[in-house]
Amino acid sequence: MLVMNETLLKAKILTHGIHFTHNALNEAKLHNAKFQNLVYNIPQGADNFRPQELLITHEDGYKTVVSCVAPHKTQPIIIDCIKHKLIANVHGKILKDISIDFVQQPQYYTYNLKSGKNIKNYISSCGLDELNIIPWKGCAISKACLFCGSNNVALKNPYNSLTAVNISKSQYWEKNKNDYLNNLREAIYLAKNDSCFEEHMHVIIISGNVRNEQLDQQAIIYSEIANAINTLIANKTTEGIVAVLMPPNNLGYIHTMYTSGIKNFVFNFEVSNHDLFQKYCPGKSEIGYNHIMNALEKAVSVSGRNNSWTNFVLGLEPIDNLLKFNELLAKKGIVSSANVLHLDTGNRLDCELPSYEEVIHYFYSLSEIYKINKQNPFYCSKALRTSLTNEAFERRIRL
Repeated sequence: MLVMNETLLKAKILTHGIHFTHNALNEAKLHNAKFQNLVYNIPQGADNFRPQELLITHEDGYKTVVSCVAPHKTQPIIIDCIKHKLIANVHGKILKDISIDFVQQPQYYTYNLKSGKNIKNYISSCGLDELNIIPWKGCAISKACLFCGSNNVALKNPYNSLTAVNISKSQYWEKNKNDYLNNLREAIYLAKNDSCFEEHMHVIIISGNVRNEQLDQQAIIYSEIANAINTLIANKTTEGIVAVLMPPNNLGYIHTMYTSGIKNFVFNFEVSNHDLFQKYCPGKSEIGYNHIMNALEKAVSVSGRNNSWTNFVLGLEPIDNLLKFNELLAKKGIVSSANVLHLDTGNRLDCELPSYEEVIHYFYSLSEIYKINKQNPFYCSKALRTSLTNEAFERRIRL
């Protein structure tokens, strides 16, 4: 298997983690690197002073972004800085045909709204060109997924902030939504012309879940957000508004979300195997494995083939079994992918992280499924920080 060096480095970082030298961390401060924003998860071993992402550019011009995951038990990749140039030491080998840069903090991160609140209370950027709208922090699902640490972040917020627990309270959203939507619109207006969105803007509404019995309300809130921002981002967004959430209990609300301006629906399975799904996602299991499948199929009927998406955590189950499920979904018009498992603060996992070889095999095989079924991967290589979906599809991994 031939793997181009920018993709090789990304895969090695995702499977081994990064150790930054003192010189590299100093360079990050000098060049306005984006540091961990701790929006919904806290990578294990990270803090506010650890760079969030690297932009890796091959000498042929191909670019990709990788998340700066914390070092694992295996030997980490060392990122050093010599004469203001970042270099990657991959198990004793220096990669020569790539350049490495810190993803810089967007200019809009420094803005305050008319209300005095910082813009990051409403939007943030993951990767180079995602515009993430996170309407509340934390997750109120009945039982948290074992790999998730989102409530470690939510607990750091003031009691009266928008959290999944508060949103689940009767009338809380209705009392706060006008202020929220006005501030959100102002935030997007200020941010949308930032240089980070010159090529792409992937607009994603994403949050933890409200309580299981209130998932219809979550769909309604997402619809109200989409209605409020649609005209602001219509001429900027690459694929329309993407919504990442658990499916509503009444699947009729998928049509409500669609008419509000949401074009891509992401109902994440996380795990394809029924028994492991119940083990690693006990709250989602109570909502229902079959309910997620029914929702994905409903989204195909509402928004069209390949506009219904689901994601998996690569490392929770045997990879070849997952690929069989990816193929089944593709035949139904559902696009699926995976993020390489990394450990967040608060996780309760008992499994090993996938190896470099397993990651390369999975994403190459998935790209073949896409091509056979005339599908495209999510977003782009500069947005998906913990996946090699785009790289494999664009033949940066080949036989």
